[in-house]
Amino acid sequence: MTETQAIFANDVEDGDSGVEPGDASSVSNIEVGSLVEVRRSSIYAHGVVLGHSYMSGRMWHLSLISTGEVIQHVESDVYIEVPRIADRDLALRAGTSATPMDRTETNARVEILKYLREAEREINKAFMVIGRKNAALYPHVRAKHPDEWGSVSLSQAAKLVCDYRPESWPTLFATHKYIMGRPIEFVPHMQSQRLALTYDVRPENHVVKLQRVVDMVRQRSPELEAFIEKARGLILTAREKANESWDEPPSRVVVKDVTFSTDDRTILDVLHLALRRTRNTCIDPFSGVVTSIIKRIGLHDYKMVDDVCLRQFLIEMGEMAPWEDIVTQRKELNLDLTLDEESQRTRDEHALVQRSLSLLRPSRAKGKQPLGPEDFYDRDPVEHLRHDFGSLPVYVIDDVSAEELDDGLSVEPVLNEPGSAWIHVHIADPTVILPPTHIISEAARRIGSSAYFIHRTWPMLPPSLTHDRLSLGSHSRKGEPEPVLTFSFKINAEGNMVDYDVKAGLIRNVKRVDYDSVDRLLGNGGVQFGYPFGAPQTPEISHAPVLESKDVENMRLMDDLTRKFRQRNRQTLNPFVFSAPSGTLVATAKPIRGAPTTPAWNASYYRGFPNLTYQVYSQKTMERGSRLLVADCMKTASRVASRWFAAKGVPMLRRSARPPIALEDNRDIERLIARMDEDGFVDHTELLQTKLHIPPVEYILKPGMHWSMGIPEGEGYVRVTSPLRRYNDLVAHWQIKDALLRPKASTRPFTPGWLTTYATEVLEYEKLWKHSDRSHRMQWTLMYIKRFLDHPNPPSDRVDPLQSLSAYITESGRKRDLLTNVFQCHIPSLGLPATIITPRTTDIPVGQYVNVRVKDIQVGLKALFMVELCGA
Repeated sequence: MTETQAIFANDVEDGDSGVEPGDASSVSNIEVGSLVEVRRSSIYAHGVVLGHSYMSGRMWHLSLISTGEVIQHVESDVYIEVPRIADRDLALRAGTSATPMDRTETNARVEILKYLREAEREINKAFMVIGRKNAALYPHVRAKHPDEWGSVSLSQAAKLVCDYRPESWPTLFATHKYIMGRPIEFVPHMQSQRLALTYDVRPENHVVKLQRVVDMVRQRSPELEAFIEKARGLILTAREKANESWDEPPSRVVVKDVTFSTDDRTILDVLHLALRRTRNTCIDPFSGVVTSIIKRIGLHDYKMVDDVCLRQFLIEMGEMAPWEDIVTQRKELNLDLTLDEESQRTRDEHALVQRSLSLLRPSRAKGKQPLGPEDFYDRDPVEHLRHDFGSLPVYVIDDVSAEELDDGLSVEPVLNEPGSAWIHVHIADPTVILPPTHIISEAARRIGSSAYFIHRTWPMLPPSLTHDRLSLGSHSRKGEPEPVLTFSFKINAEGNMVDYDVKAGLIRNVKRVDYDSVDRLLGNGGVQFGYPFGAPQTPEISHAPVLESKDVENMRLMDDLTRKFRQRNRQTLNPFVFSAPSGTLVATAKPIRGAPTTPAWNASYYRGFPNLTYQVYSQKTMERGSRLLVADCMKTASRVASRWFAAKGVPMLRRSARPPIALEDNRDIERLIARMDEDGFVDHTELLQTKLHIPPVEYILKPGMHWSMGIPEGEGYVRVTSPLRRYNDLVAHWQIKDALLRPKASTRPFTPGWLTTYATEVLEYEKLWKHSDRSHRMQWTLMYIKRFLDHPNPPSDRVDPLQSLSAYITESGRKRDLLTNVFQCHIPSLGLPATIITPRTTDIPVGQYVNVRVKDIQVGLKALFMVELCGA
């Protein structure tokens, strides 16, 4: 393997040991025969795609580059492409092995290299044209405000830097090369540069500050020397204070007699900017100054100055809290980091809600005047269609700490049909007041969903609207009926769904109760979390209202019916499910305050750490008792919605997932089915030992299969149960309301074309938030473990779960360098993925358990858990 081949094969962009279904499975959108540019750090090459291969849970692309090598790379390495530069049949004849297997493959590769080298000549000619024009792109595309980011598309940039055929593919490739050569000014799209073909433009002040600090470093300026001397004193003080306050609650102490000069602040600002996530396929313009400054301070003994070292430096300078969350600071998440009580965005949202409420005019509703961007509905659009459920008890079952209550359950036995009953899933109805044209709705689409993190929650809808008007219980507290959308299904004594309905409703008898209280009432044991570092000292307070014997009877009936339906449903597709244990932290109180979001002119240091509980769970342990009851009802409501949309002929997106595909032996699936437990779960290690491709989730218009949920082709699954926290569910609610109001209409607010376009948007959001959530939890759990290991005076009686760790291998070993291999593994007792580095001669089969011990923990932009093999 050549050096170039090794670089691309062994380093995956933001790779992690994901263990959830469909994590890394993907369908390639890059055609065989396409011309691509692939990048990894400062190395880039042009190539022609010869084929694809599914290995170690990832989809790989195999491309022939101009040196004649075949490299193995992932899709995110591809920055730009031209489809069908070479004939597909020719590319397939070239094969995908490192060297040609026969004369046919050799001849095909020679022919492809001719195309490739001619393409490179065209790109270089276009690049020379750009160079002769000598146009400065940055001044034309940067944002007007010097502290704001801008953006520019590749096509816009090409027109600004080149007059000759700016729309041609050689010019586009050359313009891309021009932009990538200016990392101080431009940053490629974080998630999918190849699809977006858009670049972020750094704020002018960022560029100016970086250049200023570069000059300081080069000139060894007195201002830099003064900063270095000041930093040494602050770091030593911070270390002393951290050790003496290890077990204290978190606090920030301002050092009033140490202030930062303007030059100090510029240096610190640049170091903050350097701790921003960038693609590791790009050159980092900050690395030189960061390395120089931290090495000259001389108090950090890291082998290299990287993001891990920089994070620790900023903590010890008082610029970051030791518990500061890095993931939620990512630019692409666009989260307001200021606490709600200090946030201008929150104040603006609240003011918007109040203005919109003040504009409500029932008289306008009769005149059907068009709604403006700040107008709520003046009256409930489906008020005359609502079914009043009267005094029927509605049970809102959720976590004690739940902040957005959007679903409740009720049950009605069917007279003269023993064992049959209707279960009603009542969903909070924000569309009673919120139209799709409102500014709040447009903002909800941009964020996509509420964001739940360990230290803080960012709701999709303004809390002042949700808590006062939309969350279930908000009307009941005032003695008013609750508007809901109700998804009802009738289950007979055999566990079959024999009827369903969707209607706008009113509920009046809401009873909130938490999961644990329901589990105690039903006596089914409930969920047992793992607490490797000890159980929480202060259990959560239950929401247990005074429940009558009839309430317990109702809950038992719902539990019995959903169990029968689940068992009957499993007979349809008989899907298997796997899940690995996951680790997370639970905060005693939220939000957890970090460093100030505005630059501080006085130095500071931090004491203590937040009170957190380490918790391990899995899908298998979570899907029990009342949680399983609620989850089953929500899934069934989503099936009802899909049936209803199909019956009415109303277009809507379905979430679909096809069954696994056996890549080598079709009996692999049969073996897994044979090893399922009664709930359909298979051991994760057994799944890993099979060669299966788990198709990714799709959003489609037709009622497609959702294999893992046991939903057959033709039924479908439409998300409708979380409109307070998912925009996709809001869309479904608006579409339902329109169909209720205009049952015979030929057009709908959301057309098939709009929904198809939106499906891509939903998948991108889900990918972004899923990856961010996993990175966030990895960061926090490893912060916790590292702090546990680094305790200066650990109690003699503390539980130490790190003394004996067992892990199973999740990926085959890959060559790391000339002497070592790297294996990915999972540690069930901690619920964490980890990396094992072994000698090259070591070979451990996937799925095998090994004993390991902690070797290193790195918490930076990406958190890494390194372990090493040890004896039994």
